[in-house]
Amino acid sequence: MSTDPAFIASFGRLIAAYRTGPAAASEAAALLAEASGMVSEAPVSVEAGLFRSGEYDTANLRSHLLRRQVEVLTVAAGTSADALEALARALGGEAPLPESPSLAYEMVTQLVPNLHGSPPRPADSAEAPPLVLMGSHHFPEEEDHVASAFAAEIAALTAAIAEASAHGAWTDVLHEAQALVRLSGRVPEAERRTVAITVRRVLGRPLLRGIIEHAIRTPEEQARGAEVLQWRGAEAAELMIEAIRKTESPVPHQFLLDALARMPDAVPLLMPLLRSPYWHEARHAAEALGRQMAPAALPALKELLDHPEVRVRGAALESLSRYPAHHGTEALRLGLAHASPETRQDAARAIGRRGVGALAMPLLTALEGERDAATWSVMLRALGQIEAPEAAAAMSAIALRKRSFLSRRGFALGQRLEVVDVLAASPTRAARQALGRVSREAEGEVGAAARGELDRRDRNATSGGPAASRGGY
Repeated sequence: MSTDPAFIASFGRLIAAYRTGPAAASEAAALLAEASGMVSEAPVSVEAGLFRSGEYDTANLRSHLLRRQVEVLTVAAGTSADALEALARALGGEAPLPESPSLAYEMVTQLVPNLHGSPPRPADSAEAPPLVLMGSHHFPEEEDHVASAFAAEIAALTAAIAEASAHGAWTDVLHEAQALVRLSGRVPEAERRTVAITVRRVLGRPLLRGIIEHAIRTPEEQARGAEVLQWRGAEAAELMIEAIRKTESPVPHQFLLDALARMPDAVPLLMPLLRSPYWHEARHAAEALGRQMAPAALPALKELLDHPEVRVRGAALESLSRYPAHHGTEALRLGLAHASPETRQDAARAIGRRGVGALAMPLLTALEGERDAATWSVMLRALGQIEAPEAAAAMSAIALRKRSFLSRRGFALGQRLEVVDVLAASPTRAARQALGRVSREAEGEVGAAARGELDRRDRNATSGGPAASRGGY
Protein backbone atom coordinates (compact mmCIF):
# COMPACT_ATOMS: atom_id res chain seq x y z
CA MET A 1 0.00 0.00 0.00
CA SER A 2 1.41 3.39 -1.01
CA THR A 3 1.87 6.66 0.80
CA ASP A 4 1.03 9.29 -1.82
CA PRO A 5 2.58 12.70 -1.04
CA ALA A 6 0.19 14.36 -3.49
CA PHE A 7 -2.83 12.91 -1.66
CA ILE A 8 -1.41 14.00 1.70
CA ALA A 9 -0.88 17.57 0.45
CA SER A 10 -4.27 17.77 -1.28
CA PHE A 11 -6.20 16.33 1.66
CA GLY A 12 -4.44 18.67 4.09
CA ARG A 13 -5.55 21.64 2.00
CA LEU A 14 -9.08 20.20 1.91
CA ILE A 15 -9.19 20.10 5.72
CA ALA A 16 -7.99 23.70 5.84
CA ALA A 17 -10.65 24.77 3.33
CA TYR A 18 -13.45 23.21 5.41
CA ARG A 19 -12.10 24.95 8.51
CA THR A 20 -12.27 28.28 6.67
CA GLY A 21 -16.01 27.86 6.09
CA PRO A 22 -18.38 28.87 3.27
CA ALA A 23 -15.89 31.38 1.85
CA ALA A 24 -13.72 28.48 0.65
CA ALA A 25 -16.57 26.28 -0.63
CA SER A 26 -15.48 26.33 -4.28
CA GLU A 27 -11.89 25.51 -3.40
CA ALA A 28 -13.07 22.69 -1.11
CA ALA A 29 -15.19 21.18 -3.90
CA ALA A 30 -12.21 21.13 -6.27
CA LEU A 31 -9.90 19.64 -3.65
CA LEU A 32 -12.47 16.98 -2.72
CA ALA A 33 -12.76 15.93 -6.37
CA GLU A 34 -8.97 15.83 -6.63
CA ALA A 35 -8.57 13.68 -3.48
CA SER A 36 -11.37 11.35 -4.59
CA GLY A 37 -9.67 10.82 -7.92
CA MET A 38 -6.35 9.98 -6.25
CA VAL A 39 -7.88 7.01 -4.38
CA SER A 40 -10.21 5.87 -7.14
CA GLU A 41 -8.01 2.92 -8.09
CA ALA A 42 -5.40 2.49 -5.36
CA PRO A 43 -5.56 2.67 -1.54
CA VAL A 44 -3.47 5.15 0.44
CA SER A 45 -1.96 4.75 3.89
CA VAL A 46 -0.75 7.78 5.86
CA GLU A 47 1.40 7.51 8.98
CA ALA A 48 1.29 10.46 11.37
CA GLY A 49 4.89 9.80 12.43
CA LEU A 50 6.74 11.17 15.41
CA PHE A 51 5.80 14.49 16.99
CA ARG A 52 8.04 17.30 15.81
CA SER A 53 7.46 20.67 17.42
CA GLY A 54 7.79 22.65 14.19
CA GLU A 55 5.61 20.42 12.02
CA TYR A 56 2.08 21.53 12.85
CA ASP A 57 -0.05 23.68 10.61
CA THR A 58 -3.72 23.52 9.73
CA ALA A 59 -3.11 22.53 6.09
CA ASN A 60 -0.98 19.55 7.15
CA LEU A 61 -2.83 16.20 7.21
CA ARG A 62 -0.26 14.64 9.54
CA SER A 63 -0.76 17.48 12.01
CA HIS A 64 -4.47 16.68 12.25
CA LEU A 65 -3.75 12.98 12.65
CA LEU A 66 -1.40 13.79 15.52
CA ARG A 67 -4.01 16.08 17.08
CA ARG A 68 -6.65 13.34 16.91
CA GLN A 69 -4.18 10.69 18.12
CA VAL A 70 -4.35 8.66 14.88
CA GLU A 71 -1.11 6.80 14.20
CA VAL A 72 -2.07 5.37 10.78
CA LEU A 73 -4.94 6.34 8.46
CA THR A 74 -5.82 3.94 5.63
CA VAL A 75 -8.14 5.01 2.81
CA ALA A 76 -9.37 2.14 0.64
CA ALA A 77 -9.46 2.25 -3.14
CA GLY A 78 -12.74 3.62 -4.42
CA THR A 79 -13.58 5.54 -1.23
CA SER A 80 -16.54 7.81 -1.98
CA ALA A 81 -16.35 11.59 -1.97
CA ASP A 82 -18.96 11.64 0.83
CA ALA A 83 -16.73 9.51 3.06
CA LEU A 84 -13.70 11.69 2.29
CA GLU A 85 -15.67 14.85 3.06
CA ALA A 86 -16.85 13.44 6.40
CA LEU A 87 -13.26 12.45 7.23
CA ALA A 88 -11.83 15.88 6.35
CA ARG A 89 -14.46 17.73 8.36
CA ALA A 90 -13.95 15.46 11.37
CA LEU A 91 -10.16 15.73 11.32
CA GLY A 92 -10.37 19.51 11.14
CA GLY A 93 -12.88 19.79 13.98
CA GLU A 94 -13.91 17.89 17.07
CA ALA A 95 -16.56 15.52 15.65
CA PRO A 96 -16.01 11.76 16.00
CA LEU A 97 -14.04 10.19 13.20
CA PRO A 98 -16.48 8.71 10.67
CA GLU A 99 -17.09 4.97 10.69
CA SER A 100 -16.85 3.58 7.18
CA PRO A 101 -15.71 0.25 5.71
CA SER A 102 -13.38 2.24 3.45
CA LEU A 103 -11.64 4.09 6.29
CA ALA A 104 -9.41 2.46 8.90
CA TYR A 105 -7.64 4.07 11.86
CA GLU A 106 -4.78 2.80 13.99
CA MET A 107 -4.82 4.90 17.13
CA VAL A 108 -1.78 6.05 19.12
CA THR A 109 -1.07 3.95 22.18
CA GLN A 110 -1.37 6.20 25.22
CA LEU A 111 1.75 6.25 27.41
CA VAL A 112 0.60 6.74 31.00
CA PRO A 113 2.16 6.12 34.41
CA ASN A 114 1.46 2.65 35.76
CA LEU A 115 1.73 3.41 39.47
CA HIS A 116 -0.20 0.40 40.69
CA GLY A 117 1.64 -2.22 38.65
CA SER A 118 -1.49 -3.25 36.74
CA PRO A 119 -0.81 -5.25 33.57
CA PRO A 120 -1.05 -3.41 30.25
CA ARG A 121 -4.08 -3.94 28.02
CA PRO A 122 -3.47 -6.75 25.50
CA ALA A 123 -2.42 -5.52 22.09
CA ASP A 124 -5.28 -7.40 20.40
CA SER A 125 -7.99 -5.96 22.62
CA ALA A 126 -11.00 -4.65 20.73
CA GLU A 127 -11.23 -1.60 22.98
CA ALA A 128 -9.76 1.46 21.28
CA PRO A 129 -7.36 3.65 23.29
CA PRO A 130 -8.89 6.86 24.61
CA LEU A 131 -8.93 9.90 22.35
CA VAL A 132 -6.96 12.81 23.82
CA LEU A 133 -7.39 16.05 21.90
CA MET A 134 -4.61 18.60 22.04
CA GLY A 135 -5.94 21.84 23.43
CA SER A 136 -7.28 23.38 26.58
CA HIS A 137 -10.33 22.62 28.67
CA HIS A 138 -12.30 25.46 30.23
CA PHE A 139 -14.01 24.84 33.52
CA PRO A 140 -15.55 27.33 35.96
CA GLU A 141 -13.50 27.95 39.07
CA GLU A 142 -15.54 25.81 41.40
CA GLU A 143 -14.84 23.32 44.14
CA ASP A 144 -14.31 19.69 43.30
CA HIS A 145 -17.03 17.82 45.23
CA VAL A 146 -16.62 14.42 43.57
CA ALA A 147 -13.85 12.06 44.64
CA SER A 148 -12.17 10.57 41.59
CA ALA A 149 -11.22 6.91 41.36
CA PHE A 150 -7.85 8.22 40.21
CA ALA A 151 -7.34 10.23 43.39
CA ALA A 152 -4.38 8.11 44.52
CA GLU A 153 -2.49 8.63 41.26
CA ILE A 154 -3.29 12.34 41.26
CA ALA A 155 -2.10 12.69 44.84
CA ALA A 156 1.15 10.84 44.10
CA LEU A 157 1.91 12.96 41.05
CA THR A 158 0.98 16.18 42.84
CA ALA A 159 3.27 15.34 45.73
CA ALA A 160 6.10 14.51 43.34
CA ILE A 161 5.64 17.86 41.54
CA ALA A 162 5.68 19.78 44.81
CA GLU A 163 8.83 18.04 46.03
CA ALA A 164 10.66 18.46 42.71
CA SER A 165 9.78 22.16 42.40
CA ALA A 166 10.91 22.79 46.00
CA HIS A 167 14.34 21.41 45.06
CA GLY A 168 14.47 23.18 41.67
CA ALA A 169 14.44 19.84 39.84
CA TRP A 170 12.55 21.16 36.82
CA THR A 171 13.13 18.12 34.63
CA ASP A 172 11.30 16.03 37.22
CA VAL A 173 8.59 18.69 37.52
CA LEU A 174 8.01 18.62 33.77
CA HIS A 175 7.92 14.82 33.54
CA GLU A 176 5.42 14.54 36.39
CA ALA A 177 3.33 17.38 34.94
CA GLN A 178 3.17 15.58 31.61
CA ALA A 179 2.05 12.38 33.37
CA LEU A 180 -0.63 14.38 35.20
CA VAL A 181 -1.91 15.92 31.96
CA ARG A 182 -2.05 12.54 30.25
CA LEU A 183 -3.83 11.08 33.26
CA SER A 184 -6.60 13.65 32.83
CA GLY A 185 -7.27 12.27 29.36
CA ARG A 186 -7.20 8.64 30.52
CA VAL A 187 -9.92 8.82 33.13
CA PRO A 188 -13.52 7.85 32.31
CA GLU A 189 -15.72 10.60 30.90
CA ALA A 190 -17.75 10.83 34.12
CA GLU A 191 -14.65 11.75 36.13
CA ARG A 192 -12.74 13.75 33.51
CA ARG A 193 -14.15 17.13 34.49
CA THR A 194 -13.31 16.62 38.15
CA VAL A 195 -9.76 15.50 37.40
CA ALA A 196 -9.17 18.32 34.90
CA ILE A 197 -10.18 20.95 37.49
CA THR A 198 -7.69 19.45 39.93
CA VAL A 199 -4.90 19.37 37.34
CA ARG A 200 -5.55 23.01 36.40
CA ARG A 201 -5.09 24.00 40.03
CA VAL A 202 -1.85 22.07 40.35
CA LEU A 203 -0.40 23.61 37.17
CA GLY A 204 -0.63 27.23 38.34
CA ARG A 205 1.18 30.26 36.96
CA PRO A 206 4.42 29.90 39.01
CA LEU A 207 4.78 26.28 37.90
CA LEU A 208 3.99 27.12 34.28
CA ARG A 209 6.53 29.95 34.26
CA GLY A 210 9.16 27.58 35.65
CA ILE A 211 8.36 24.98 33.00
CA ILE A 212 8.72 27.60 30.24
CA GLU A 213 12.08 28.81 31.54
CA HIS A 214 13.35 25.25 31.95
CA ALA A 215 12.27 24.24 28.43
CA ILE A 216 13.98 27.30 26.92
CA ARG A 217 17.23 26.23 28.60
CA THR A 218 16.77 22.52 27.78
CA PRO A 219 15.95 21.88 24.10
CA GLU A 220 15.46 18.13 24.57
CA GLU A 221 12.52 18.85 26.92
CA GLN A 222 10.74 21.34 24.66
CA ALA A 223 8.29 18.92 23.03
CA ARG A 224 7.28 17.68 26.47
CA GLY A 225 6.90 21.24 27.74
CA ALA A 226 4.79 22.20 24.71
CA GLU A 227 2.39 19.34 25.42
CA VAL A 228 1.81 20.53 28.99
CA LEU A 229 1.50 24.19 28.01
CA GLN A 230 -0.95 23.49 25.19
CA TRP A 231 -3.20 21.54 27.52
CA ARG A 232 -3.20 24.34 30.08
CA GLY A 233 -4.70 26.79 27.60
CA ALA A 234 -5.11 30.55 27.82
CA GLU A 235 -3.27 31.04 31.11
CA ALA A 236 -0.21 29.25 29.72
CA ALA A 237 -0.53 31.17 26.43
CA GLU A 238 -0.24 34.48 28.30
CA LEU A 239 3.04 33.38 29.85
CA MET A 240 4.34 31.95 26.58
CA ILE A 241 3.66 35.23 24.78
CA GLU A 242 5.33 37.09 27.63
CA ALA A 243 8.44 34.98 27.01
CA ILE A 244 8.59 35.38 23.20
CA ARG A 245 8.19 39.15 23.45
CA LYS A 246 11.58 39.32 25.17
CA THR A 247 13.62 38.18 22.17
CA GLU A 248 14.03 39.22 18.54
CA SER A 249 15.38 35.84 17.47
CA PRO A 250 12.73 33.11 17.27
CA VAL A 251 15.28 30.31 17.54
CA PRO A 252 15.49 29.70 21.31
CA HIS A 253 11.73 30.18 21.67
CA GLN A 254 10.62 28.44 18.48
CA PHE A 255 8.93 25.65 20.41
CA LEU A 256 6.72 28.24 22.10
CA LEU A 257 5.72 29.71 18.73
CA ASP A 258 5.01 26.20 17.44
CA ALA A 259 2.82 25.48 20.47
CA LEU A 260 0.97 28.81 20.19
CA ALA A 261 0.23 27.91 16.57
CA ARG A 262 -1.71 24.90 17.89
CA MET A 263 -3.68 26.83 20.54
CA PRO A 264 -6.95 28.52 19.52
CA ASP A 265 -6.95 30.12 22.99
CA ALA A 266 -3.90 32.14 21.94
CA VAL A 267 -5.53 33.89 18.95
CA PRO A 268 -7.07 36.87 20.84
CA LEU A 269 -3.85 37.26 22.82
CA LEU A 270 -1.66 37.33 19.71
CA MET A 271 -3.84 39.66 17.63
CA PRO A 272 -2.70 42.93 19.31
CA LEU A 273 0.94 42.06 18.62
CA LEU A 274 0.39 42.33 14.86
CA ARG A 275 0.30 46.11 15.35
CA SER A 276 3.10 46.23 17.90
CA PRO A 277 5.69 49.03 17.49
CA TYR A 278 8.35 46.33 18.00
CA TRP A 279 8.96 44.53 14.72
CA HIS A 280 9.88 41.20 16.29
CA GLU A 281 6.59 41.00 18.17
CA ALA A 282 4.67 41.51 14.93
CA ARG A 283 6.75 38.82 13.22
CA HIS A 284 6.22 36.29 16.02
CA ALA A 285 2.46 36.92 16.03
CA ALA A 286 2.21 36.70 12.24
CA GLU A 287 3.92 33.31 12.24
CA ALA A 288 1.69 31.78 14.91
CA LEU A 289 -1.58 33.26 13.61
CA GLY A 290 -0.85 32.31 10.02
CA ARG A 291 -0.28 28.69 10.96
CA GLN A 292 -3.69 28.68 12.63
CA MET A 293 -5.21 30.39 9.58
CA ALA A 294 -7.17 32.58 12.00
CA PRO A 295 -9.79 34.45 9.91
CA ALA A 296 -9.72 37.39 12.32
CA ALA A 297 -6.03 37.96 11.56
CA LEU A 298 -6.41 38.34 7.78
CA PRO A 299 -6.86 42.15 7.59
CA ALA A 300 -3.93 42.86 9.90
CA LEU A 301 -1.68 40.34 8.12
CA LYS A 302 -2.37 42.03 4.79
CA GLU A 303 -1.48 45.40 6.33
CA LEU A 304 1.90 43.96 7.32
CA LEU A 305 2.85 43.72 3.63
CA ASP A 306 3.60 47.46 3.90
CA HIS A 307 5.62 47.11 7.11
CA PRO A 308 9.03 48.85 6.98
CA GLU A 309 10.85 45.76 8.32
CA VAL A 310 11.61 43.14 5.65
CA ARG A 311 11.41 40.26 8.15
CA VAL A 312 7.87 41.23 9.11
CA ARG A 313 6.82 41.39 5.46
CA GLY A 314 8.33 37.94 4.92
CA ALA A 315 6.45 36.48 7.90
CA ALA A 316 3.20 38.02 6.64
CA LEU A 317 3.69 36.54 3.16
CA GLU A 318 4.44 33.09 4.58
CA SER A 319 1.35 33.27 6.79
CA LEU A 320 -0.97 34.51 4.04
CA SER A 321 0.25 31.74 1.73
CA ARG A 322 -1.24 29.20 4.15
CA TYR A 323 -4.77 30.56 3.79
CA PRO A 324 -7.11 29.28 1.04
CA ALA A 325 -6.15 30.57 -2.38
CA HIS A 326 -8.68 33.39 -2.65
CA HIS A 327 -7.12 35.01 0.45
CA GLY A 328 -3.43 34.38 -0.17
CA THR A 329 -3.05 34.59 -3.94
CA GLU A 330 -3.39 38.35 -4.26
CA ALA A 331 -0.96 38.94 -1.38
CA LEU A 332 1.64 36.73 -3.05
CA ARG A 333 1.16 38.51 -6.38
CA LEU A 334 1.81 41.82 -4.61
CA GLY A 335 4.88 40.31 -2.96
CA LEU A 336 6.32 39.27 -6.32
CA ALA A 337 6.09 42.90 -7.48
CA HIS A 338 7.42 44.52 -4.27
CA ALA A 339 10.22 47.07 -4.54
CA SER A 340 12.40 45.08 -2.14
CA PRO A 341 14.32 42.12 -3.67
CA GLU A 342 14.20 40.35 -0.30
CA THR A 343 10.41 40.58 -0.20
CA ARG A 344 10.12 39.34 -3.79
CA GLN A 345 12.26 36.38 -2.75
CA ASP A 346 10.09 35.74 0.31
CA ALA A 347 6.98 35.75 -1.87
CA ALA A 348 8.57 33.28 -4.30
CA ARG A 349 9.68 30.95 -1.49
CA ALA A 350 6.18 31.00 -0.01
CA ILE A 351 4.70 30.07 -3.39
CA GLY A 352 7.21 27.23 -3.80
CA ARG A 353 6.57 25.84 -0.32
CA ARG A 354 2.83 25.81 -0.87
CA GLY A 355 3.01 24.53 -4.46
CA VAL A 356 0.31 26.94 -5.61
CA GLY A 357 -0.32 25.99 -9.24
CA ALA A 358 -2.42 29.10 -9.91
CA LEU A 359 0.69 31.22 -9.27
CA ALA A 360 2.95 29.48 -11.79
CA MET A 361 2.14 31.97 -14.54
CA PRO A 362 2.49 35.05 -12.27
CA LEU A 363 5.90 33.64 -11.33
CA LEU A 364 6.79 33.39 -15.01
CA THR A 365 5.74 37.02 -15.51
CA ALA A 366 7.86 38.05 -12.54
CA LEU A 367 10.84 36.12 -13.92
CA GLU A 368 10.52 37.90 -17.25
CA GLY A 369 10.91 41.28 -15.59
CA GLU A 370 13.32 40.40 -12.77
CA ARG A 371 16.72 42.08 -12.98
CA ASP A 372 18.22 40.96 -9.65
CA ALA A 373 20.15 37.73 -10.31
CA ALA A 374 19.70 36.25 -6.81
CA THR A 375 15.96 36.96 -6.83
CA TRP A 376 15.62 35.48 -10.33
CA SER A 377 17.21 32.23 -9.13
CA VAL A 378 14.94 32.04 -6.07
CA MET A 379 11.87 32.55 -8.27
CA LEU A 380 13.07 29.84 -10.65
CA ARG A 381 13.59 27.33 -7.82
CA ALA A 382 10.13 28.14 -6.49
CA LEU A 383 8.64 27.41 -9.90
CA GLY A 384 10.45 24.07 -9.91
CA GLN A 385 8.70 23.07 -6.66
CA ILE A 386 5.19 23.41 -8.07
CA GLU A 387 3.50 20.18 -9.14
CA ALA A 388 1.13 21.50 -11.81
CA PRO A 389 0.87 21.58 -15.63
CA GLU A 390 1.16 25.37 -15.46
CA ALA A 391 4.59 25.02 -13.85
CA ALA A 392 5.76 22.63 -16.58
CA ALA A 393 4.60 25.07 -19.25
CA ALA A 394 6.30 28.02 -17.55
CA MET A 395 9.63 26.21 -17.07
CA SER A 396 9.60 25.00 -20.66
CA ALA A 397 8.88 28.52 -21.90
CA ILE A 398 11.92 29.92 -20.09
CA ALA A 399 14.27 27.20 -21.36
CA LEU A 400 13.03 27.58 -24.94
CA ARG A 401 12.91 31.36 -25.15
CA LYS A 402 16.31 32.41 -26.44
CA ARG A 403 17.42 36.02 -26.11
CA SER A 404 18.43 37.60 -29.41
CA PHE A 405 18.78 40.98 -31.07
CA LEU A 406 15.24 40.63 -32.36
CA SER A 407 13.75 39.36 -29.08
CA ARG A 408 15.04 41.03 -25.95
CA ARG A 409 12.30 39.37 -23.89
CA GLY A 410 14.09 36.05 -24.08
CA PHE A 411 16.53 34.60 -21.57
CA ALA A 412 20.31 34.37 -21.63
CA LEU A 413 22.04 31.01 -22.18
CA GLY A 414 23.15 30.84 -18.56
CA GLN A 415 19.57 31.34 -17.35
CA ARG A 416 18.22 28.69 -19.71
CA LEU A 417 20.86 26.19 -18.54
CA GLU A 418 19.94 27.05 -14.94
CA VAL A 419 16.38 26.02 -15.79
CA VAL A 420 17.63 22.58 -16.80
CA ASP A 421 19.59 22.31 -13.53
CA VAL A 422 16.47 23.18 -11.52
CA LEU A 423 14.38 20.69 -13.48
CA ALA A 424 17.03 18.04 -12.90
CA ALA A 425 16.86 18.58 -9.13
CA SER A 426 13.05 18.69 -8.96
CA PRO A 427 11.15 15.46 -8.14
CA THR A 428 7.84 16.68 -9.62
CA ARG A 429 6.04 15.20 -12.61
CA ALA A 430 5.83 18.74 -13.96
CA ALA A 431 9.63 18.89 -14.07
CA ARG A 432 9.77 15.58 -15.93
CA GLN A 433 7.29 16.88 -18.50
CA ALA A 434 9.22 20.12 -18.92
CA LEU A 435 12.51 18.24 -19.37
CA GLY A 436 10.94 16.09 -22.06
CA ARG A 437 9.71 19.10 -24.00
CA VAL A 438 13.04 20.95 -23.67
CA SER A 439 14.97 17.88 -24.82
CA ARG A 440 12.82 17.71 -27.96
CA GLU A 441 12.53 21.38 -28.85
CA ALA A 442 15.58 23.21 -27.48
CA GLU A 443 18.68 23.67 -29.59
CA GLY A 444 22.37 23.62 -28.76
CA GLU A 445 23.64 23.35 -25.18
CA VAL A 446 20.20 23.63 -23.57
CA GLY A 447 18.69 20.74 -25.52
CA ALA A 448 21.83 18.65 -24.97
CA ALA A 449 21.74 19.29 -21.22
CA ALA A 450 18.08 18.24 -21.02
CA ARG A 451 18.68 15.08 -23.03
CA GLY A 452 21.71 14.24 -20.89
CA GLU A 453 19.62 14.50 -17.73
CA LEU A 454 16.89 12.27 -19.15
CA ASP A 455 19.50 9.71 -20.26
CA ARG A 456 21.02 9.74 -16.76
CA ARG A 457 17.63 9.10 -15.21
CA ASP A 458 16.90 6.26 -17.61
CA ARG A 459 20.23 4.62 -16.74
CA ASN A 460 19.56 4.97 -13.04
CA ALA A 461 16.06 3.56 -13.48
CA THR A 462 17.45 0.55 -15.32
CA SER A 463 20.15 -0.06 -12.70
CA GLY A 464 17.90 0.65 -9.70
CA GLY A 465 19.75 3.86 -8.86
CA PRO A 466 18.43 6.92 -7.00
CA ALA A 467 16.20 8.18 -9.79
CA ALA A 468 14.42 4.84 -9.96
CA SER A 469 12.72 5.47 -6.63
CA ARG A 470 11.25 8.87 -7.55
CA GLY A 471 7.48 8.88 -7.87
CA GLY A 472 6.10 9.23 -11.37
CA TYR A 473 9.35 8.47 -13.17
